Amino acid sequence: MSMQKIFLFCTERSGSNLLTKLMNAHTQICGPSTKHLLNPTFRNLHRYEPLNEKKNWLQFLDDLLNLYNVDFASWNSSLTRDELIGAINCGAIDHLFHYIFDKETKSANKKICFIKEIKLYEIVPHINFFIPNAKFVYMVRDPRDMALSWKKSLIHKGGVVEAAKQWKIDQQQYLKFFHLENKKQTIKLLRYEDLLSNPKEELSRIFSFLNLNYEPVQESFYKDLKTKENSKKNDAWKNISKGLLHGNKEKYKTELSAEEISIVQHICFDEMNFFNYPIENTKFDLKKINHNFIKNKGLQEVKDLPYSPPDGVLDNMKAKKVFYQKVIYDK
Repeated sequence: MSMQKIFLFCTERSGSNLLTKLMNAHTQICGPSTKHLLNPTFRNLHRYEPLNEKKNWLQFLDDLLNLYNVDFASWNSSLTRDELIGAINCGAIDHLFHYIFDKETKSANKKICFIKEIKLYEIVPHINFFIPNAKFVYMVRDPRDMALSWKKSLIHKGGVVEAAKQWKIDQQQYLKFFHLENKKQTIKLLRYEDLLSNPKEELSRIFSFLNLNYEPVQESFYKDLKTKENSKKNDAWKNISKGLLHGNKEKYKTELSAEEISIVQHICFDEMNFFNYPIENTKFDLKKINHNFIKNKGLQEVKDLPYSPPDGVLDNMKAKKVFYQKVIYDK
């Protein structure tokens, strides 16, 4: 029987790596740093069909292992081509991904896998089909702080405009599934700021949802050797080795300009209201911001702000790109 899988709904620069490592510190949960295995593969299975033909299946395994082996995130377990050929029947996608994540979970002597990938909303139907007992955790962060973090990061293009647009898109897409999963009682929502302010209370809610006892993981999660190793992989993960940064919120108040704050609030207005993030401008003032102004601001940010992702990130992007271009021709 396959192990329990928990999937994280979260926007980039919103604490997803922190929560993953907090979960990983629980004695029953394995939270590996993401390798981005699911999104590019599930969305492009049609390019390899029919998958039960050996030629296609082997090509798929080769491309998947290429992505898996990129020096992007470090795991305890490893995989080989012969191992997967021997363990998984041609075309058995569900068994394949259970095998991969179960092996990593078993390597940590745990029983639940907590899986983080960006834009998970793009593959929720696949998850529910292939992993019908899956559960979800949905964490959201104030878009003004998310935009500040995005602006300061070297691995994201642009600044507050691009960040706010992505935050809005992500919440609109995640909320569609949140309401459905909530009716099934298969999802829990939390805010990043509440996790920082009341870690015991918020983590207790999540562990209870997963039918687990509370453990004070916030006290030691950053001491894990694999967590420390992954924190050095790229700029986006550096804070996971520093412990729970209780003051890492509302920094936008001093580090974003009034104009930047207004732009984020204009773009994200409706979704901010839903998540009870207070808006500091009146709706009348925000309506003064027009589309052309935001467009020009965004273009200027892309031009002015540094963009310099490390080799591991670039290699991961390159390995994912293969799945969107793959065409298998009969010989």
